[in-house]
Amino acid sequence: MKLENVQLNLDTELVLNVGDPIGKTNAPRCYNTLFERLNMNAIMLPCEIKKGQLPQLLDACHLMGIHYLCPTMPHKGDFVDLLDDVDETSRLFHSVNAIRMDDQGSHGAGMDGKGAVKAMLAGGAKLDGVSALLYGAGGISGVVAYELARHNVKKIYLANRTREKAEAIARLLRENTAAEAEVIDTAAAALDRAAEQCELFANLTPLGMKGFAQKHDYLGFVDRLPKTATVFDCIINPPLSETIQAARRNGLNTVPGMQMLVAQMDVIFAFLFGKTITDADKQACIQELCRFLGVSADF
Repeated sequence: MKLENVQLNLDTELVLNVGDPIGKTNAPRCYNTLFERLNMNAIMLPCEIKKGQLPQLLDACHLMGIHYLCPTMPHKGDFVDLLDDVDETSRLFHSVNAIRMDDQGSHGAGMDGKGAVKAMLAGGAKLDGVSALLYGAGGISGVVAYELARHNVKKIYLANRTREKAEAIARLLRENTAAEAEVIDTAAAALDRAAEQCELFANLTPLGMKGFAQKHDYLGFVDRLPKTATVFDCIINPPLSETIQAARRNGLNTVPGMQMLVAQMDVIFAFLFGKTITDADKQACIQELCRFLGVSADF
């Protein structure tokens, strides 16, 4: 990536992708591709900050004139109480992944749920009036469930190994949306029964991700989904995850996780920079990510 848009002067905006560990983060590939395409004098760099050090980071940003942060795990929740204001979803589910700092203060927003639902809709998923089965109750599960409820999903089944986490999400959904929420366990029988009622399944766990030791114990419930159902996976690498492959073997509509990553660029760039991106810009992000990961973009 040449980044000929970067002038390396006092006007160059430094955008920090903050995590711990930050590892081989994918975000800078997308952001820097878009900065170049939009001719923005900006660059995103990964920044590894330990838990407990976020107040010092914000002080350093004020001192150095850094205006934009994009948190990833484990900091999405820790930033919320340090900011002047956050959007409703971030307040409810304690998660932000875009932060803008200006003369009016520090402003945070959680875009994971919006990105996931935008990708689902663009991928042909039916949401209005349907039931959905969500697997996992981790960092993005609450915000995805909330956005689905806002798009008139009538019932949400939450399957998680730790019931307490899923119950916390279900309670917030019942209190703040019109959706019915039911917590189920991850046993085959429970997943089978729920799948038969659902037009949407979403894997919101790292199960099946490259480098992650665990895989799904059971995916047979995918066979029980209606033939008109959509299967979504948040996993980026591999693009054709075990969940997506199981769905395609059954002829189901699928939305791979890479679509979620680029879909949220719309709302993130509008919130952070006041910029609009096109479908061609998103496709360029996918091409760059696939080149970086060494995978085919034909998925």
